Amino acid sequence: MCAHAASPTPNLILDGIRARLRSQYRLHRRGALFWTAYQSMQLELVRDHPRDHVRLCNAMADIAEDLGVVEHAQLIGNRNAVSTLR
Repeated sequence: MCAHAASPTPNLILDGIRARLRSQYRLHRRGALFWTAYQSMQLELVRDHPRDHVRLCNAMADIAEDLGVVEHAQLIGNRNAVSTLR
């Protein structure tokens, strides 16, 4: 059995992150405790999904933007950072 077969799919990962971010936003709005929780979740993604961490962290930033935490999410990439500003 492949080790990757047991890992959750990105959508399941993001569903969990979305729920956790929503909960933290309800509790703390844009305060320091929200950002502490955000960074903790981001570190989890990097640790648990090193091969997919850029896409997952960018998706997490998009979720924060959708929640209204930030006006324009700052995305990471291989060459330079970009914004979701359209």
